[in-house]
Amino acid sequence: MTQAPGPHLSPDDVENWLSGILDAERTRHLDLCPECFDRAQVEREIVEQISALPPMGPSSGFADRVMASVKVADPFALRSLQTVRQRIFATRKSMAIAASLALAVLGSMAASIAWTMANQDVLASAGSWVLAQGTQAGWIALRGLASNFIEQPWYDGIRSLVETPARLALISALVSLAYLGGVFALRRLLAVPTQQVAHAGF
Repeated sequence: MTQAPGPHLSPDDVENWLSGILDAERTRHLDLCPECFDRAQVEREIVEQISALPPMGPSSGFADRVMASVKVADPFALRSLQTVRQRIFATRKSMAIAASLALAVLGSMAASIAWTMANQDVLASAGSWVLAQGTQAGWIALRGLASNFIEQPWYDGIRSLVETPARLALISALVSLAYLGGVFALRRLLAVPTQQVAHAGF
């Protein structure tokens, strides 16, 4: 009896055989190996039976019927408010808790309004104090920043350069020329070349 060459067929080999693309060596193994042949025949029968089944699909209007039966709860709908009202008035305990919360909120609001109306002078003086403290802190920070700037070693050199109007005008002109030169150079760099560069395709 001739020995079947190579190992047994893998599931991928069987699928390739069913598709008709199995290579010659594995086909020769299938012809000489009864075990692989029987398994391949079983796979072929299963595929043929599945292929013989009629195609199945949803009936017309299936999606519309499903979506018509779907109900999405709207959290802002009146039904949600009715549910909350039903839960509040369900038992005496829930009613007592809801009444206590409402009383606490209304009482705190009323107390806050009454204290504000009775202590307007205190609130005004507190606002003035906060404004004064903020202004003073801002001036202190600004003076500290200015003194720090003045104490830098390069401050005297810059100050001597801009002491006279002629020097200031000269520096302004040089800065403007440098800026314009930078803009011109950037424009040249961003411009699309009009000529083909040699060996650009290599």
